[in-house]
Amino acid sequence: MELKRRCDQAPELIAAARAAAMPSEILAPLVGARSLAVALREQGMSLGEQAGSENALSVALHRLMFEVECNPNVKHDWAIQRPALELKVTEQRIIGAARVYNDSATAVNRLVRSVPAGVVARLVGGQQVPLFEATVVELPIGPDVAAEAHALHDVAPLAPLHDEVVSPAPLHDDTVAPTGREADVPGALL
Repeated sequence: MELKRRCDQAPELIAAARAAAMPSEILAPLVGARSLAVALREQGMSLGEQAGSENALSVALHRLMFEVECNPNVKHDWAIQRPALELKVTEQRIIGAARVYNDSATAVNRLVRSVPAGVVARLVGGQQVPLFEATVVELPIGPDVAAEAHALHDVAPLAPLHDEVVSPAPLHDDTVAPTGREADVPGALL
């Protein structure tokens, strides 16, 4: 649902960026990535099959937002900043949804591996659920390119931008519960 919302919000940002005369080298990949993501969703492909197009869309959106931040002519343009802010909120919702899914999938996987519930689950066709694994994508904007962009737009350089989506680490069955003997451990809080 949030991935669809992101695709629905992107055209407004694209239109505002076109109106602000942003370079076509930035807009063309964004338009293409959005079109591909929408086409794959309409074909009914699974989330795993859509992951590449969604990742490309995320990278293209973040690259446009980076250019907006570097360009003082549009940095304070509310026509661009408002849809960019809405997309940032949607990105945070996507991250939250991935965490909830992974927590649920981990619980199901733990149940399927347990005895006797796992035996019954396997008899009726139950199986482990794959976790949603978001990749960390580094944008093709290295320090040299970022410095050139800042020099071109006459603004102070920022730290290199990364599109990082991190899922929480799943809990493992070997997690140790407190025993009540923490006082025996040197440095333990009482």
